[in-house]
Amino acid sequence: MHTEFKEELWDVLGGKAVPPRVFIKGRYIGGAEQVLGLHEQGKLKKLLEGVPIDSSTGPCECCGGMKFVVCFKCNGSHKLVGEDSSATECSDCNENGLIICPLCC
Repeated sequence: MHTEFKEELWDVLGGKAVPPRVFIKGRYIGGAEQVLGLHEQGKLKKLLEGVPIDSSTGPCECCGGMKFVVCFKCNGSHKLVGEDSSATECSDCNENGLIICPLCC
């Protein structure tokens, strides 16, 4: 997981948490078991009232719905090699060599 997002999730939840974690309208709902329980009790639909429905015709053509793509600058290596063969970290991407999709995000 992208470190920045992981740290934000841990800050919000007050400790280490493993996805999936669901938030609706900025409110923490829980993990998969809690969401399934709310659905079985008929309470999930009410929580989702007012949340816009995704009316797209399919996944993004650029990222396939993943929201991230391989960095254009370093080709996903997260390293840039200079003319003198010295390697530096790419400043455009995250530690996984990915950038946020420029088309859908």
